[in-house]
Amino acid sequence: MILGIGIDIVHLPRIARLVGSRGRDRFARRILSEQEHAEFRHLFGNASGAHEREVNYLASRWCVKEAVYKALYPRHRLVWKDVTLWKEQGKPMLLIADGGKYGIRQSHVSLSHDGHYATAMVILEN
Repeated sequence: MILGIGIDIVHLPRIARLVGSRGRDRFARRILSEQEHAEFRHLFGNASGAHEREVNYLASRWCVKEAVYKALYPRHRLVWKDVTLWKEQGKPMLLIADGGKYGIRQSHVSLSHDGHYATAMVILEN
């Protein structure tokens, strides 16, 4: 049974402005789970600045986390770091902290980038 469906779209220049105004590392620490933050540091090192690949990485995580939030709202309110996105053989996968507590047994995520936008759709099942 479907618990929830969530979708989000984000304008990449908006994320670039947030990264520019708050600082790359501060912004990354705010929205990324520990696993994602470790991957981010591994991929992009300690260099600062809103480079396109960094912005795409952060925007895609932002978008997925918003979609998960929308799929569970108003029953449950997650925080940024409760959701981890990773890839398994190129396929995006989700880990939701304490997902079983919310009745989540399976999750599906689709993520796309086009031009200045990233979009994500999430389906959560019990």
